[in-house]
Amino acid sequence: MRPLSVLFRADAGRQVGLGHLQRCLSLATALCSAGVRCLFLTNEASQILERIRRWGFPGSTLGKQNSWGASDVAYTIATAKAQGCIAIIVDSDYEGPQYLSQLQEAGFFVCAIEDLAPHPFPCQLVVNGDAHARQLSYRALNGDTRFLLGPEYAILRRELWEVPSRAAHDSVRTILVTFGGADPHRLTLSVLDVLDEIPESFVMAAMLGPFFERRTEVDVLAQRSLHTISVVWAADSVRQLMVEADVAVSAGGQTLYELARVGCPAVVVSAAGNQEAQVQVFAERGCIHRVGRAEEPGLLLRVRDAVQLLLRDTHARAAMSTAGQHFIDGGGAQRVAQAIIAEISVAQGNQREW
Repeated sequence: MRPLSVLFRADAGRQVGLGHLQRCLSLATALCSAGVRCLFLTNEASQILERIRRWGFPGSTLGKQNSWGASDVAYTIATAKAQGCIAIIVDSDYEGPQYLSQLQEAGFFVCAIEDLAPHPFPCQLVVNGDAHARQLSYRALNGDTRFLLGPEYAILRRELWEVPSRAAHDSVRTILVTFGGADPHRLTLSVLDVLDEIPESFVMAAMLGPFFERRTEVDVLAQRSLHTISVVWAADSVRQLMVEADVAVSAGGQTLYELARVGCPAVVVSAAGNQEAQVQVFAERGCIHRVGRAEEPGLLLRVRDAVQLLLRDTHARAAMSTAGQHFIDGGGAQRVAQAIIAEISVAQGNQREW
């Protein structure tokens, strides 16, 4: 019998970042390990297809069609049918209930990975692994939607599923600076610059996403910096960078979950409005030091001061490491994959093990 086939529909780019696509790649890895065939359909951007194929999955794009409109849903349905898929997984904040309804009406099992609760959901499964997900008012349109909510469903890369407990070093040797796939607020350069004012001895690692547009400026800064700055571009693997870092300065998106998983203490900036709630939960759990929103006056000085405090306080770094690893256990991708397979089996009247 042909394997179960699933189509992922997600976008990435300067405006939406990399988080939606990366989350889907991580979930596809978990599904694939359970024998499920996974394919991708994305917006038009060469970096996206290259990344999908490096992760070992086939992919295609919408071409010049606009995302999440009538032509998109028609093309998605046609692609899924042509590839023999019985399920479509959508990861976006823009698809809307009509989009999901049309997929379901076309006969597909539909799963929405959703960071918000903007409307009742007309699909079989909704996943939100964010720290604050249970605080949102999710509703089912027809009363038959299953919701998987909370950090136990945080979908992480395979390299982060199994991670040893972390012990804090007596001194900070490496500071990781990362602001997601695009860094639309252009924080990377400013943060590197202000951290360079700190007199203590450490190196900095700048992890730049594939849609970052100021790489040359970072290279120039690295050449004149008082501290050594290593520049990492569009990394497929983040584990080693995060494990080697004693402190990170990060935006408040999906990277939070990765840093917590490896036990890396983080100074965190809310770089988008939808990051505020989860940043607050991470701060309340003691995993991070929250310094405010990207557009707030005095942000860079607060970043510098927070990093200096952590440089000098080994016990605080150790406590943050422990709190992060207790909060995010790395099993979310496998839990979501198992739920998808089970729900599809029920929906298809097929109880066999995949």
